Amino acid sequence: MKKVIIGVLALIVLLGGAGGGLYAMGMLDELLGLTHDAGADGKEGEGAASGQGTDAEQADASQFVQFDPISAPIISGGRVQYQVIMTLSLQVAGIGSKNDVQAVLPRLRDAMHTELFTNPILVNDDTGAIDLPDLKKRMLLLIRGMVGDKGIEDILILNILRMGG
Repeated sequence: MKKVIIGVLALIVLLGGAGGGLYAMGMLDELLGLTHDAGADGKEGEGAASGQGTDAEQADASQFVQFDPISAPIISGGRVQYQVIMTLSLQVAGIGSKNDVQAVLPRLRDAMHTELFTNPILVNDDTGAIDLPDLKKRMLLLIRGMVGDKGIEDILILNILRMGG
């Protein structure tokens, strides 16, 4: 009987800790109705993100789709010299384009990995600098090929972290 009580108490503590962690990270906000909608307090003319323009004007402004970090090898002389982990963000024209990209995000991520592992990132042999314009051009061509050219504005390389070598 003691083992059953201890097991039930351990389960309650475990579930309470998990629920507290989810609450602290904000993952339960929507479920518990804790989200705050911009403009719900009755103030007009205030935008949700920048504080300028109406919500309708901001909906027409650029949107960003954040990608999870993507790894890629740097190959020189037929060998992998080191790996890089990149954080990319895609700038799109509006909420419709953002939804189109998010609808194919897993396929897009797979295609990006395939591209980066099939065709290595170009590196200057003298300085070791990564050819960022070429990398951006390749990623934009890939994304536009999958999603369509309409609404895709730019890809931003937010961070590149070198691992090894």
